[in-house]
Amino acid sequence: MTTAQSGIPADLNAIEAALGRMVYRAGNLEAVVRHTGGLLATTDKQRQALDGVPAGALVDEARKLARKAAADGRISDDALSGLVKSLDEIGSHLKSRNAYIHGMWVSRANGQPFVMLSQKGREVQTRPLAPEELGKLSDTLLTLSNDVLGRTDRVLGAES
Repeated sequence: MTTAQSGIPADLNAIEAALGRMVYRAGNLEAVVRHTGGLLATTDKQRQALDGVPAGALVDEARKLARKAAADGRISDDALSGLVKSLDEIGSHLKSRNAYIHGMWVSRANGQPFVMLSQKGREVQTRPLAPEELGKLSDTLLTLSNDVLGRTDRVLGAES
Protein backbone atom coordinates (compact mmCIF):
# COMPACT_ATOMS: atom_id res chain seq x y z
CA MET A 1 0.00 0.00 0.00
CA THR A 2 1.34 3.44 -0.87
CA THR A 3 0.17 6.97 -0.30
CA ALA A 4 -1.78 8.08 -3.35
CA GLN A 5 0.44 10.89 -4.58
CA SER A 6 3.92 10.16 -3.27
CA GLY A 7 4.51 6.49 -4.00
CA ILE A 8 6.05 6.15 -0.53
CA PRO A 9 4.69 3.13 1.35
CA ALA A 10 1.87 4.16 3.71
CA ASP A 11 3.22 1.86 6.43
CA LEU A 12 6.58 3.30 7.33
CA ASN A 13 6.84 1.55 10.72
CA ALA A 14 9.89 -0.50 9.76
CA ILE A 15 11.69 2.52 8.28
CA GLU A 16 10.77 4.74 11.21
CA ALA A 17 11.90 2.11 13.73
CA ALA A 18 15.20 1.70 11.90
CA LEU A 19 15.62 5.47 11.73
CA GLY A 20 14.97 5.79 15.45
CA ARG A 21 17.50 3.05 16.23
CA MET A 22 20.09 4.78 14.07
CA VAL A 23 19.47 8.13 15.80
CA TYR A 24 19.81 6.45 19.19
CA ARG A 25 23.10 4.82 18.23
CA ALA A 26 24.45 8.05 16.73
CA GLY A 27 23.67 9.79 20.02
CA ASN A 28 25.45 7.02 21.87
CA LEU A 29 28.51 7.43 19.65
CA GLU A 30 28.50 11.17 20.30
CA ALA A 31 28.35 10.53 24.06
CA VAL A 32 31.28 8.10 23.83
CA VAL A 33 33.39 10.62 21.90
CA ARG A 34 32.47 13.33 24.43
CA HIS A 35 33.46 10.95 27.26
CA THR A 36 36.78 10.16 25.60
CA GLY A 37 37.52 13.84 24.99
CA GLY A 38 36.64 14.64 28.58
CA LEU A 39 39.11 12.05 29.85
CA LEU A 40 41.84 13.29 27.51
CA ALA A 41 41.28 16.91 28.57
CA THR A 42 43.52 18.22 31.32
CA THR A 43 41.85 21.58 31.97
CA ASP A 44 38.33 22.83 32.58
CA LYS A 45 38.69 25.02 29.49
CA GLN A 46 39.41 21.96 27.33
CA ARG A 47 36.44 20.11 28.82
CA GLN A 48 34.16 23.09 28.26
CA ALA A 49 35.25 23.20 24.61
CA LEU A 50 33.53 19.82 24.23
CA ASP A 51 30.16 21.09 25.46
CA GLY A 52 27.44 21.87 22.98
CA VAL A 53 29.49 21.37 19.83
CA PRO A 54 28.09 19.34 16.92
CA ALA A 55 29.29 15.76 16.61
CA GLY A 56 31.75 16.48 13.78
CA ALA A 57 33.44 19.27 15.72
CA LEU A 58 33.40 17.07 18.80
CA VAL A 59 35.37 14.40 16.94
CA ASP A 60 37.88 17.06 15.84
CA GLU A 61 38.30 18.28 19.44
CA ALA A 62 38.78 14.72 20.74
CA ARG A 63 41.40 14.11 18.05
CA LYS A 64 43.28 17.30 19.08
CA LEU A 65 43.15 16.27 22.74
CA ALA A 66 44.48 12.81 21.88
CA ARG A 67 47.40 14.33 19.98
CA LYS A 68 48.14 16.65 22.90
CA ALA A 69 47.98 13.73 25.34
CA ALA A 70 50.53 11.87 23.21
CA ALA A 71 52.77 14.94 22.93
CA ASP A 72 52.63 15.29 26.73
CA GLY A 73 53.49 11.61 27.19
CA ARG A 74 50.13 10.72 28.75
CA ILE A 75 49.39 8.14 26.04
CA SER A 76 51.69 6.18 23.76
CA ASP A 77 52.14 6.85 20.06
CA ASP A 78 50.55 3.45 19.35
CA ALA A 79 47.53 4.35 21.47
CA LEU A 80 47.30 7.69 19.68
CA SER A 81 47.44 5.99 16.29
CA GLY A 82 44.62 3.59 17.13
CA LEU A 83 42.43 6.24 18.70
CA VAL A 84 42.92 8.69 15.83
CA LYS A 85 42.16 5.92 13.33
CA SER A 86 38.85 5.22 15.08
CA LEU A 87 37.99 8.92 15.32
CA ASP A 88 38.85 9.43 11.63
CA GLU A 89 36.45 6.65 10.64
CA ILE A 90 33.53 8.31 12.41
CA GLY A 91 33.31 11.30 10.03
CA SER A 92 31.90 9.57 6.97
CA HIS A 93 29.30 7.75 9.04
CA LEU A 94 28.21 10.99 10.69
CA LYS A 95 27.70 12.42 7.19
CA SER A 96 25.43 9.49 6.39
CA ARG A 97 23.58 10.05 9.64
CA ASN A 98 23.15 13.72 8.75
CA ALA A 99 21.80 12.82 5.32
CA TYR A 100 19.04 10.79 6.93
CA ILE A 101 18.28 13.23 9.73
CA HIS A 102 18.56 16.56 7.92
CA GLY A 103 17.82 15.46 4.38
CA MET A 104 14.55 15.84 2.56
CA TRP A 105 12.71 12.58 2.03
CA VAL A 106 11.36 12.17 -1.48
CA SER A 107 10.54 9.28 -3.78
CA ARG A 108 11.65 8.35 -7.26
CA ALA A 109 9.20 8.17 -10.13
CA ASN A 110 8.86 4.42 -9.56
CA GLY A 111 7.87 5.04 -5.94
CA GLN A 112 11.16 3.82 -4.45
CA PRO A 113 11.84 6.10 -1.47
CA PHE A 114 15.22 7.71 -0.96
CA VAL A 115 16.74 10.63 0.92
CA MET A 116 18.04 13.72 -0.83
CA LEU A 117 20.42 16.08 0.94
CA SER A 118 21.04 19.46 -0.61
CA GLN A 119 21.83 21.66 2.36
CA LYS A 120 25.41 22.76 1.82
CA GLY A 121 26.72 24.08 -1.44
CA ARG A 122 23.59 22.85 -3.19
CA GLU A 123 25.08 19.37 -3.34
CA VAL A 124 22.70 16.51 -3.85
CA GLN A 125 23.45 13.15 -2.26
CA THR A 126 21.13 10.20 -2.21
CA ARG A 127 20.78 7.52 0.41
CA PRO A 128 18.47 4.52 0.20
CA LEU A 129 15.53 4.95 2.53
CA ALA A 130 15.21 1.30 3.55
CA PRO A 131 15.29 -0.42 6.92
CA GLU A 132 18.20 -2.59 5.77
CA GLU A 133 20.39 0.41 4.89
CA LEU A 134 19.52 2.18 8.13
CA GLY A 135 20.29 -1.06 9.96
CA LYS A 136 23.76 -1.23 8.40
CA LEU A 137 24.48 2.33 9.47
CA SER A 138 23.13 1.63 12.97
CA ASP A 139 25.38 -1.41 13.28
CA THR A 140 28.39 0.60 12.13
CA LEU A 141 27.66 3.37 14.64
CA LEU A 142 27.39 0.79 17.42
CA THR A 143 30.65 -0.85 16.35
CA LEU A 144 32.41 2.53 16.33
CA SER A 145 31.00 3.36 19.79
CA ASN A 146 32.29 0.09 21.17
CA ASP A 147 35.65 0.55 19.46
CA VAL A 148 36.22 4.09 20.77
CA LEU A 149 35.03 3.13 24.26
CA GLY A 150 37.26 0.05 24.28
CA ARG A 151 40.27 2.04 23.10
CA THR A 152 39.56 4.72 25.71
CA ASP A 153 39.46 2.08 28.43
CA ARG A 154 42.69 0.48 27.25
CA VAL A 155 44.50 3.81 26.76
CA LEU A 156 43.34 5.66 29.85
CA GLY A 157 42.71 2.66 32.10
CA ALA A 158 41.38 3.53 35.53
CA GLU A 159 40.53 7.10 34.42
CA SER A 160 37.81 5.81 32.11
